Amino acid sequence: MRSSAVSFAASCAAMLASSGAFLAPSLNFGVLPRSASSRSTNQQQQHSGRAVARRATSPSMSSLVITLEDDVIDKPLQPVGNYILVKMFAAVSRTAGGIVLPDEAQDVPCEGLVVAHGPGRTHPLTGTLIPMCVSEGDTVLFSRWSGRKVKYCGEDHMFIMDDDLVLVYRGPELTEDSLKMVRDQVLVVTEKGESETDAGIVIAASTAEKEKASQGRVVAIGEGRTGSTGEIVPCPFKAGDNVKFMEYAPVEIKIKGSYYAVVRMVDCIARWEGESI
Repeated sequence: MRSSAVSFAASCAAMLASSGAFLAPSLNFGVLPRSASSRSTNQQQQHSGRAVARRATSPSMSSLVITLEDDVIDKPLQPVGNYILVKMFAAVSRTAGGIVLPDEAQDVPCEGLVVAHGPGRTHPLTGTLIPMCVSEGDTVLFSRWSGRKVKYCGEDHMFIMDDDLVLVYRGPELTEDSLKMVRDQVLVVTEKGESETDAGIVIAASTAEKEKASQGRVVAIGEGRTGSTGEIVPCPFKAGDNVKFMEYAPVEIKIKGSYYAVVRMVDCIARWEGESI
């Protein structure tokens, strides 16, 4: 009997020992040592920091806000038809000496950078698409009295039509080499002189006499006029020809100290070769 009790007690002790060995590690289940826990926390913080850094360097919608007349819009403007969106350049209304010449400046064309443009206009009779003659990034000169001014992304822009273009150029400045005439436009260098006022201010002869040039020598021409079916009617003039044109038809510009007139083919009334009159 005593041996049975001893055997039972030994069995219970063995069971308790076995149960304790099993339960002891379970008390720490899922709990890492302090040093391992610290390393895990640091790694999580570093990973979180890298994620925050990546989010900070990537563009957000708040940094790409597009506005039209100070109202936020979802997407950039896309002109339709033969409209062109031009970012305006600051107008220069003073001479190098700071003298304001409003009479001379009133007919000076505006200048700007092409931001976007439509696909072109459709001919009303044939339905033929007449493609645009400019590309994004071109610098353009256009009539001061044309277009629709808008405030786009906080800056002055203008919607103009391709018919309002005077000329196109690429590069930092306008020169005979960097310019391109569009459509049926003809660039003519004129024989305009200059005069001096009593105060010593040099002004163009046309400003003093209120007259515009009506003849000159052809410097550059556009590809020609676009017909109803999309064919190009070439310009009848070439560089070096002398032309006579309607007096109030041209847009007058100044390039590198020389005076020029931009006139359309249809406004030229005569041509001749040789020396100018």
